[in-house]
Amino acid sequence: MRIILLLAASLSALLVAEETPALTLPAAQVGATQPGFLSRLAHAPIIQAAQERILAARRSAQAAGRLPDPMLGGGYARRSSTMDRWPMYEAMLEQPLPRWGERDAMRAKAAAETAMSEAELLDMLGETAAEVAAMLAEAQAARAKWVLTEAQIVRVNALQATVAARVAAGTSGIAEQLGVKSRLAALNIERDTMQRMVSDAEQDVRGRLGLTPTAPLPPFTAPDRASLTLERVPGILAAQAKSADADAMFREARASRYPETSLGLRYEREIIPEDPMNTVGLTFRVSLPVWQNASGHLEESASARHRAAQREAAAWQYRAQSLLGRAERAATVAASARAAAQGTKARLDVEYDTMIQAAASNGSNLIAVLEVLDRVSEAERLVIEAETAAHQAGASLWRLAPPDLSLIISERTQP
Repeated sequence: MRIILLLAASLSALLVAEETPALTLPAAQVGATQPGFLSRLAHAPIIQAAQERILAARRSAQAAGRLPDPMLGGGYARRSSTMDRWPMYEAMLEQPLPRWGERDAMRAKAAAETAMSEAELLDMLGETAAEVAAMLAEAQAARAKWVLTEAQIVRVNALQATVAARVAAGTSGIAEQLGVKSRLAALNIERDTMQRMVSDAEQDVRGRLGLTPTAPLPPFTAPDRASLTLERVPGILAAQAKSADADAMFREARASRYPETSLGLRYEREIIPEDPMNTVGLTFRVSLPVWQNASGHLEESASARHRAAQREAAAWQYRAQSLLGRAERAATVAASARAAAQGTKARLDVEYDTMIQAAASNGSNLIAVLEVLDRVSEAERLVIEAETAAHQAGASLWRLAPPDLSLIISERTQP
C-alpha cells in the first residue's frame, strides 16, 4: 500500500511539473527606442568621449579661415656722415595675407572634420547600441535556458521519486535509478553554467555602459526593420565627410601654388641735427612659389583620398544590404522554428502524458521518459536559439540606424 501511495504521489508531481510553461525570449522592442535603453546609452563613457570630440571640432571650425595676426616691428640705427652722426628709429605694422582660396579651403576642411566627428559619434552610438543589444539578447537567452533547465530539474526530481518507489517495489532495476541520477547531476551542472552565463552577460553590459554592478539593465531594443532607412548610416556619412575633407585638401594644395603676400605701413624718423626727417611709406611683399612639384603631389594625394572615400561609401551600401538581409532571414527562421516547435511539443506532450500514465502501473520505461523530456527540452531550446539569433541580427541593425540622442544629448555639444 505504501508503495502504491509513493507511485501516486510521484505521478502527481510529474503531472504538475509538466504544466510548467516553457520560457522563450521576450519579443524585441522595436519602433520608438525605449527611454531606458536610450538614457543608459547616452551616458556611456565612450559616447560622452565622442561628444567631447564634436565639441572640439565645432570650436575649431569657428576659428578656421581667420586672417593671420598683424605683425608689429621696430628698429634702431645710427647714421653718420663726415661731419656728424645721428640716430634713426623705425616702426612698421604689417598684415600678412593668405593665398588666394586658402581661407575657403581651411573653412571647408574644418567643416569636414566636424562632419567626421559627428559621423564618429553616430558610429559609436550604433556600435555600442549593437553590442549592448547583442549582450542583452545573450543574457536573455541564458536566462531562458536557465529557467528551462530548472523546469527539467523539477520533472526529473519527480521522476526520481517514481523510480525509487518502483525500485522499492522490485519492479524497476538499478539501471533506471542510476540513469535518472546521472541526468539530474548533468542538469544541475547545466543550471549552474546558465547562471554564470547570465551574470557574465549582464556584467558585460554594465561594463560597456559604465554602470555600477547592481544597476538595473535597460530592456533589449532593436530598430524596426520596416521603417529602417539608410539616411543615417555612420559609415556612409563618414565616407562623405572624408570625401569633403579630401576636396578641401585639394583646394588647399591648389592654393599653395599662389604666392603669399603682405601689406605694411612703415614709419621712419631720422633725428638729424637742426633738421629731423620723418618718412611714412607702404610696404608690399610677395613670396616666390618655386616649389610647384610639392603642390602637385599634394593634389594627387587629395584626389586619391577622394576616390578612396567614394569606394568606402559604396562598400557600406553593400554592407547595409547584407545586414538587412541577414536580419530578415534570421527573423524568418525564428518564426519557422517557433511554429515547428509548437507542433513538436504538442506531439511530445501527448507521448509524455501517455508514458507517465503508464508509469503508475509499471508499464513505462522511465529511461524512455527521460528521452522524451530531452526531446521536449531540445524543441524549446531550438526556439530560444532561433529567437536569440533573430535578436542579435536585429541588434546589428543599430550599426545602420543609430538611436537618436537629440533629446538628451548634453547641451555642451551644441554649437
